[in-house]
Amino acid sequence: MNIIFIESFYGGSHKSFMDGLIKSSRHHFTAITLPSRFWKWRIRSAAMYIAETYGHALRECDLIVATELLNLAELKALTGFTCPAILFFHENQLSYLSPDGDRPDVDFGLTNVASALAADRCLFNSHYHLDTFNAALRQFINDIPEFLPERAHQQIMAKSQVMYMGMDVSEFPRREIVKNRVPVILWNHRWDFDKQAGVFFNEMYRLAEAGVEYKLVLLGENFQMHPKEFIEARSRLSDHILQYGFVESLEDYANFIMRSDIIVSTALQENFGFAVAEAIYCYTLPLLPNRLSYPELLPAQFHAQFLYSHNEDLHLKLTHLLANYRKLDDTRAALVQAFAKFDWKNRITEFDALFEAEVEKKSGRRNRS
Repeated sequence: MNIIFIESFYGGSHKSFMDGLIKSSRHHFTAITLPSRFWKWRIRSAAMYIAETYGHALRECDLIVATELLNLAELKALTGFTCPAILFFHENQLSYLSPDGDRPDVDFGLTNVASALAADRCLFNSHYHLDTFNAALRQFINDIPEFLPERAHQQIMAKSQVMYMGMDVSEFPRREIVKNRVPVILWNHRWDFDKQAGVFFNEMYRLAEAGVEYKLVLLGENFQMHPKEFIEARSRLSDHILQYGFVESLEDYANFIMRSDIIVSTALQENFGFAVAEAIYCYTLPLLPNRLSYPELLPAQFHAQFLYSHNEDLHLKLTHLLANYRKLDDTRAALVQAFAKFDWKNRITEFDALFEAEVEKKSGRRNRS
């Protein structure tokens, strides 16, 4: 099939997901991408630009796949495309946290709702994400003061399902576990408020003050002008830091992950955990909060050891891992085996089958009419 994939925020896990899907699929893809910046403008204006620039192509393809930072309803209205469209939700603007804890701008939520209504199929990257969206959508509709779209919730949920993301593990060549004399702690998350870098660095300061030996690799994209927690950490933890900041090269990124022993998350918001999945596949031991998508991502047999309930639990479990990381090679190997299910080789069949089913279903309706 001839499929167009529209990614209006081409960076981070959005980029990795699209690139891996296109590389792995048996179908022919054309990629339409915009840089990963100005996300609010992407939601509000990307559809107009894409309709103006690529309208003819969208009317000629078999299937459109888009992600949630696009007004799909507006794009459909402006181009008049008639092929089926699939909307993949990495995040959603109904339940997404804002820096001050307030609910997101209602306009962005409305865009996601309208896009979901316009889509033939809505895909969510975890059951946690689908469940939170379901609850937020119900509340969002109930908050409309009058003339409620009473069938919208049911219509959207009837065509929504979970589709776990895939990883292109060819970028992370399998290797022997690195035998670091001093354990290496990894941060490869976005440098943004919802990842709670302050909580992470407070734990790093506590360990340093106690004389615990460790090294730090600080990766991840930075969308802030002056990330205060990171600037402070660069000064206070200079003797511990091996790498500070985003690396452009995928080879460099892979090498730093494969040199690491423990990945820590302190996130308040995580719908899948792509960075964590990549690190675990590279033999890195996880230490994750017992919330969000993490209990779903991590098999149950690993919960007691690698999920923490509060900050003191984080400290106790991290201290234990730092003291015993060299004794856990068998556990690392078991985690790698568990996360092989996210290899695109094991995920692509489900995606390709869904794409074919949506096209066939719409084609069947046209033939009957």
